[in-house]
Amino acid sequence: MNNQNFTYLMQNIATIDAEKTDQLDVVINEYPYFQSARAVYLKGLNKESSFKYNQELKITAAYTTDRSVLFDFITSEEFQQNKISESIKQNTEHIK
Repeated sequence: MNNQNFTYLMQNIATIDAEKTDQLDVVINEYPYFQSARAVYLKGLNKESSFKYNQELKITAAYTTDRSVLFDFITSEEFQQNKISESIKQNTEHIK
């Protein structure tokens, strides 16, 4: 998987299929701390109803900085990145 394919997949997450999920597995093996690749891979496993999903969910959650964003990403049909970004900013300001 090259940069253009990954960028396209991030912009059009609904196009993920078994072949792209397998390609993401190769990327994750080479770059284990690539958080967005792990999240997209997990989304692909969820879409396929793969038996690997539960184990990979545990691993991806460990690599994720904000698990609520991961949950929203995995469970939503359409991921609203800007909306979630604003929510994170508000939470950060509240903590300060």
